Amino acid sequence: MKRVISSIKISLSAKLSFIIVFLMFLIFTLIGFYLDSFLKENYLEETKKRVLHGFDRIVLNIKKKEEELAAGISFAQTDEMLVASLNLVNKYEEKNNYNHFLLDEEKKSITKNLLDKVKHSLNDSIAIYGADTELIAYVTKVDEDYTMHFVSYENGEKVLYSKAQKDREFVQRAYIEENTIAFKHTAFYKKDTVSYHFFKNGLIIKGHNNIYEDDNTKVAGHIEMSSRLDTAYFATLSENLNIQISINNDTKNIVNATPLMQAERAKELVVEKTDTHYKAVMCMETHEGEIYFLAMLEKSLLQTKFEENRKKLFIILFFLMVAILLALRMIIQKSLQKPLELLMKQIEKIAQRDYTPSKVLYSGDELEVISKSVNTLATTISKRESELKASEENLFYLSNHDTLTGLPNRRFFTQRLEHAIKVAHRNKSKVAVLMLDLDEFKEINDSMGHDVGDKLLQRVAHRVLESLRSVDTFARIGGDEFYILIEQISSMTDIQRVIEKILEGFKEAFDVAGDELKVTASIGIAIYPENGEDALSLIKNVDLAMYKSKNKGKNSFSFFSQDLSQELHERMEWIAELKESVNTFDEFFLEYQPKVSCKSKKTVAVEALVRWKSKKFGLVPPSKFIPLAEETKIIITLGAWILEEACRNFVQLLREGFMLKQISVNVSSIQLRDSDMVETLYKVIKKTGIKPQQLELEITESYIATNQSRALQTLREIQAMGIGLAIDDFGTGYSSLSYLQKLPISRLKIDKSFVDHIPEKQEDVAIVRVILALAKTLGLQVSAEGVETQEQLTFLENESCDEIQGYYYSKPLCLEALKHFIQEEK
Repeated sequence: MKRVISSIKISLSAKLSFIIVFLMFLIFTLIGFYLDSFLKENYLEETKKRVLHGFDRIVLNIKKKEEELAAGISFAQTDEMLVASLNLVNKYEEKNNYNHFLLDEEKKSITKNLLDKVKHSLNDSIAIYGADTELIAYVTKVDEDYTMHFVSYENGEKVLYSKAQKDREFVQRAYIEENTIAFKHTAFYKKDTVSYHFFKNGLIIKGHNNIYEDDNTKVAGHIEMSSRLDTAYFATLSENLNIQISINNDTKNIVNATPLMQAERAKELVVEKTDTHYKAVMCMETHEGEIYFLAMLEKSLLQTKFEENRKKLFIILFFLMVAILLALRMIIQKSLQKPLELLMKQIEKIAQRDYTPSKVLYSGDELEVISKSVNTLATTISKRESELKASEENLFYLSNHDTLTGLPNRRFFTQRLEHAIKVAHRNKSKVAVLMLDLDEFKEINDSMGHDVGDKLLQRVAHRVLESLRSVDTFARIGGDEFYILIEQISSMTDIQRVIEKILEGFKEAFDVAGDELKVTASIGIAIYPENGEDALSLIKNVDLAMYKSKNKGKNSFSFFSQDLSQELHERMEWIAELKESVNTFDEFFLEYQPKVSCKSKKTVAVEALVRWKSKKFGLVPPSKFIPLAEETKIIITLGAWILEEACRNFVQLLREGFMLKQISVNVSSIQLRDSDMVETLYKVIKKTGIKPQQLELEITESYIATNQSRALQTLREIQAMGIGLAIDDFGTGYSSLSYLQKLPISRLKIDKSFVDHIPEKQEDVAIVRVILALAKTLGLQVSAEGVETQEQLTFLENESCDEIQGYYYSKPLCLEALKHFIQEEK
C-alpha cells in the first residue's frame, strides 16, 4: 500500500494549478459575498440615481432643444431673403384686394425658406407672422415628413395652401383655426423668449423671436420655432433607462414635486416608497399650467432584477474564474510572449499609418489567423482612408461649386471677394464686382422647358468664361444670375474692356438642342472701395446697379451710383400707384389716332392708345408706365381692359353711322406669352359684339424673335378667329425675312424713325422702299407711322403706301373729337 502511494507523483504544474484554483475560489467567493451585500445596501440609492439620471436626461434634452431653436431662429432672423419677403408681404398684402400672383408666389418662397430653416436646425415646426400679427406661413413635421402651409385670401377670407415635402404643388383647402392652434402665439413678446407648452401628452419647447427690418428698429414680423418631446420620446427614454417615466398635468396624488429645471434638484429629489413601487415626481411650469414628470419603478421588478443580477454576478464570477484558470494554464503550458510581440508590432504599424503588409506569424493556430487578419485590416483601412479622402475632396468641391455649370457658387465667390478686398486694401488698389442677369430668361424657361433653360445656362457660362481673364472669378449664384470678380485693375479701362467682351459674346445666338436662341444680358458694376468696403455692401450695391441696367433695356450695363436707392424707392411708388389705378381703371382712358387711306384720303380705321392721368403724378406718358406694367405683368389686366374698351367704343361708332373698317390695338408680348390671349379675345368679342375682322392686333418683332415656334402657334390661333395681325414698328427688331413668310400677318407698320427723314435721307428712303416691296411681294398691307409733312406724305403716296398715320392728319383724339374729325372730312 505504501508503495502504491509513494509511486503516485503530482507534477509541479498540477500543484501550482491546485493552489491557484483554491486561491481563486476563495477570492471569488469573498468577492461574491461582498458584492451581494453591497447590492442589498445600495439598491435604494442606486434607484434614486437612476431616477435622477432620467430627469437629468430630460433637462439635457430640453436645453439641447432650446439651443437648436436659438440657432434655427437666429439663422432665420439674419436671412436677408426671408426679411425681404416678409417686408414685401407686409407692404402689399390686403385681404380684400389680395394679389395672388405676387403674394402667393412670395409666400411659397417663404415656406421653402422656412422648410430649410426647420430641417437644418433639426426642429419640428416653424411659423412666421406679419407685422399685423396675422399668420403668413408655417411648416410642421408629421411622421418624419414635413408639410408646408401658407395663408392666402379669397374675397377677404382666409384660405390655406398646403403641400407635403414630397408633393409637387400646393393644394388649397379651407382655413381651420384648430389646425394651427399648436403654432399660434398668444401675444407678441417684447423680447426673444422661450415658452413651454403641454400638448397631446407631450412637452413643446417653443422659441419666440421678433424679426426686424433692415434698420433693426421696426418689427417686421414674428417667428416661432418649436420642438417636441412627445410620448414616443418618453417611451424610448423609459425603455433605455428601464424605468417608467411619464408626463401629465393631473394633480391627483401629486406630493413632494421638485422643480425640474432648478440646479439643486438632486438634493431636493424625494423617492417615495409605496407597497408596490418606488416613485419620484418633478414639476415644471408651462403656458398651460404646471405639469408633472413621474418616474416609477416596481419593487417586484427590482427584486426580480436583484435576483437576476445576483445570479448573473455569480455566473460571471464563475466563468471569470474558469477563464482565468484556463488562461493561467495556457501560460504555464505554453509561452505566448514572442507571438504576442510579433502581433503587437503588426498593430503598431497600423497605428503609425503604415499599412504595408507585415510578416505573418505562422503558428498554425488562431494567432496565425489573427496575424493574417491584421494584414487584411491594414489593407482595408488603407483603402477606406483613400476613399474617404476622395469623398472629402468631392464634398469640398460640391460645397463650393454650382452643380449645373461647374462654376464657383455664392459661398466660394464670397470667400474670394473677401480675400480680394483684403489684398486690395493692403495694396490700395481697386476690385470690381459685376452682376450678370440674362434678359427674359424666365420666358425661355416657361415656354421651352427647364431642360432647355439649363442647357442655355451652361452655354452662357462657357461663353462668358472665355471672355474673362485667368485672374477673374466667374460664379453662378442661382437662376440666371452670375457674379464676376475682377482683380488687378490698373484703370477703369480694364473693367470696360471685360464688359464689352462679355456683351460682344451675346451677339451670337446660342445653339441649344438644335434651336438658335438669341439672348441678351444686363450687367451691374460696383467698385471697391468707392461703392462699398466689404463684401456685403458690394453685393448689395451691384444688385442695385444691375437693376438699373434692366430698366435701361436689354444688353446694357450700369455702374452703381448713390442715387440708385432713391430711384428704386421712386419706382416702387410708381408701381404701387399703377396697381392701385388698375383696381378701378378710373384714371385710364383711350385716345384714337385716325388711319387715313392714301387712295381715298379718308379715315378708314383708327388705332386705340391708352392714357393714364394719375391723381398723384398727373398725366403720365405711356413710355413711363407701359414698361412698368409689363415688368410687373399688370399689363395683362390693363391690356384686357384696353381691348374691351376699344372694341366697345368702336361698335358705338359703327352704330352712330361712322363707316370705319377696323380698329387697331397694341398687344404686349407679355399678354401673348403669359396669359390665355385667345380666351380673352373670345370673351371681348362676345361681350362687345365686335366682328373679329373689325379688330386688328399690333404685335412687336421682339415677341416673334423670343420663341418663334410658340409665337407662330399663338398667332395662327388668333388668325383662325378672323382677327387681323400687324407687326408694329417693323424694321427695328429681330424678324427674319424668311420667317416673315410663315407668319399669319396682314399688315406691316413702318416705324416713325424711318419716316422722319424721308425723302431727304437716302438710307431711310431705301429702307422704306424695301419694306414696301417686301409687303407687296408677300401680299401685305402697309401703314406708315409718324407722318408729319407734305413731303413725307407725297413720297409715301408715290410709293403706293396703303395707310397714313401721324400728326399731318391728326394727333390721337378722344372719342368725341374723333367723331368731329371724321364728320369734318365729309
